[in-house]
Formats: sequence, structure tokens, C-alpha cells
Amino acid sequence: MYLSMTDNMMTNWLKTQVRILEAWREELSTRAEIDLGMVRRLEQHYQWLTSELVLLEHDQGPVGHC
Repeated sequence: MYLSMTDNMMTNWLKTQVRILEAWREELSTRAEIDLGMVRRLEQHYQWLTSELVLLEHDQGPVGHC
């Protein structure tokens, strides 16, 4: 099964969200005062989103092929 154009757009949007979380994670790591609770929540969200994205891509077939 292949992703439709709408599914492809959603997947690309989710990938953008992962990149934003990565940038946020990197920015947090450079702060002098680190809020460990926030770092844990961010990492949890990042792990969840990346695993969901992998599952979505695996279940739906190759991205970008309509």
C-alpha cells in the first residue's frame, strides 16, 4: 500500500516536527540551567513521535510514491 499525497504531506509535516524537537533538544543541552523534567518530557515526546513515524511509514509503504 502506498501513501496518498495527503498522507505524504502529513508524513513530511511529522518529520518536520521531529527536526524541530531535535533542534529544541540541542538548544536545551546548551543552557546553563537545565530543567531535567523538561528534558525528560521532550525526550519522551521525541522518542514517541519518531517511533510512530517509523510505524506509519512501515505500515503504509514507501513515502512519496503515489
